[in-house]
Amino acid sequence: MKRIIILAAILGLSFGLHAQTITKDSQGNYIAVKAIKMDDKGKDTGKTFTDQNGKTYPVYISKNGKLYYMRTSKSGNIYKNYIKID
Repeated sequence: MKRIIILAAILGLSFGLHAQTITKDSQGNYIAVKAIKMDDKGKDTGKTFTDQNGKTYPVYISKNGKLYYMRTSKSGNIYKNYIKID
């Protein structure tokens, strides 16, 4: 029983920790987030996001109003990285 509870807690935490807090620079661009794997694009906002390595991505908005950018992993998988603004 303890194993099931621990497994459920680990799964709950792994699904609940997908967004990372970021900041907005003076030009309105967003900086630093964590990845979530998805597959379709939303509407382009005309803004950009710069990650910690200096790579710039266009920022999209989902039909639910959430901001994200599309990132391709080293293995070729495409991910939506959601942006949470404080």
